[in-house]
Formats: sequence, structure tokens, C-alpha cells
Amino acid sequence: MLPRIHPASTTPTNTRASLTTLRQDRTRALVRAVGEWDLANADALAELLQEHEKAGRRFVRLDVSAVSFLDCTCLDVLVTTHRRLLAARGTLVLTGVTPRLTRLLRLARLDRVLLTTSLSDLDTRPDHTPRRSRRGVVRPIVRPA
Repeated sequence: MLPRIHPASTTPTNTRASLTTLRQDRTRALVRAVGEWDLANADALAELLQEHEKAGRRFVRLDVSAVSFLDCTCLDVLVTTHRRLLAARGTLVLTGVTPRLTRLLRLARLDRVLLTTSLSDLDTRPDHTPRRSRRGVVRPIVRPA
């Protein structure tokens, strides 16, 4: 299935942001947000997330690695969507969260509310091959006397 591109607005002055649904199935969706997200295009973000929710996709991953600006209106959209998906036994996970966005979430006291990860679902370096993970070492909690 080809990605569906959802422009933030149809006005030519607001071409600084876009949403793309990269993958979707019956219960999951991967969406990529690019650009500046503020009051002018918060409705487009809300509509797309509601569209996935109405289609029964309870597990939504929103890649924000290419987001350069996010205001409180869009944060409200994310928190509202997060709460609705949790109520439906789903999740909204922000992936590719930059240090700047992490600081914003911390200042807004949403760092413990929203589910976030700095890892992106999108491979930005096509020549990059992932390293093999090392086996974890199990250490006892209680040491013998």
C-alpha cells in the first residue's frame, strides 16, 4: 500500500507542515509529521489521528523526528488523542523525539504523560546497518553474605 499524504492545509501560505501515513493495518498506524505544527494546522493533525482511531487503529506511532516547531495547541491534540487511545486500550507513541522536543515536554510537564522515544521508526541513514545487540548480563539483586 502506498503512503497517503495529508497536507496540513489547502492554503498555499501554510505549506510548512505535512503528515504522511506510512504504514497502516487493521489495528496499527505509523504517521510521520514534518515541519512546523501550531494553531494554524493543529486541526489537520487532530483530524488524521481521529481518522485512524475511527478506523479501529488503536496503536498509533507518530514520528516527530522532522518536526521543527510544536506549540501548545498541538500538544493538546496529542494529549487528547493519547487519552482516548488509552481508554480504548491502545497507545499513542511519539517516536524520533529530539532533545528540543524532550525539553518542551518536560517544561509542559507532559514527559511523564505521553509515551515517547528518541528512536525513530524511520531509518534516516539508508547505508546504516544495525549492530547486533549484545546479550544482557543477569546480575543478582541480593548478594550472598
